[in-house]
Amino acid sequence: MEMSKKQLLNHHLSSLRVTLVASKLSVCNSNWKRFNFSPTYNKFYYICDGEGWIKIGNDHFRPKPGELMFIPAGTMQSFSATEGTPYTMYWCHFNSNIAFMQLLRWFGISHIVAVEDAAELLHCFRQLIEHRGNDGPASSLKIQSALLAIVAFFIERAIMEKRSDLPSVSIRKLLDTVNFIDANLYKEISVEELARIAHFHPNYLIRVFKRHLGMPPKRYIHERRLEKAEHLLASTDMTVNEVAHRTGFNDVSYFSASFKRKSGVSPSEFRNVYAQNNAGP
Repeated sequence: MEMSKKQLLNHHLSSLRVTLVASKLSVCNSNWKRFNFSPTYNKFYYICDGEGWIKIGNDHFRPKPGELMFIPAGTMQSFSATEGTPYTMYWCHFNSNIAFMQLLRWFGISHIVAVEDAAELLHCFRQLIEHRGNDGPASSLKIQSALLAIVAFFIERAIMEKRSDLPSVSIRKLLDTVNFIDANLYKEISVEELARIAHFHPNYLIRVFKRHLGMPPKRYIHERRLEKAEHLLASTDMTVNEVAHRTGFNDVSYFSASFKRKSGVSPSEFRNVYAQNNAGP
């Protein structure tokens, strides 16, 4: 992965917050199947034994023993056991304040990584299982630590090294621009204003965004606003109107329509689905 993209990925992950929904070691028998659904939580599967298939979007996978699979929230998916040996897997579901689906797309991160030495990973999963529901004084910290360690374990193995040819000064300017966007999502933000902050010509700024974030600045701002809206709907009691205005959508109808196009459900439905997370693998 290019150095500039690594720095941008670090920027996104620096504010990561995670909340465990469920974790377990399961043997997935013939009843392990579900089709065309889009959960609001992220998933990790570590396959210990057996076989099955998982579809993410239009891509089909058959994760094998010794592989760690990550399925981000909001991803259309299906899965099923096969006629062979059922999957035995460690798994966890978790919520986050970051839309991992976008990160995987932007930074070219794979859904599956091979794990050569699983000792560290298995320890983390066992920590999640042991401390979930435990009211010990440090249980929540241990859960946070283990869950973040799994995310880091996956990210480190999934990124691919590539040569960087974007000058370091341009990297800093792009990061400054991204930071400004994140801090001002509730405002009107123009490409010209971003270009002044970065000291780029507007046309060059657009090219930099397209190359390193996969989209022009206005689209990036729109995606970040919707990402923040998901976080506010999931973590606060703010009304849909309040969430819309807090994320820079002055037209609530436009906000609702945009949100539904991205998430497949209305903001109110998203909040309801989020509160009804399925605890099964």
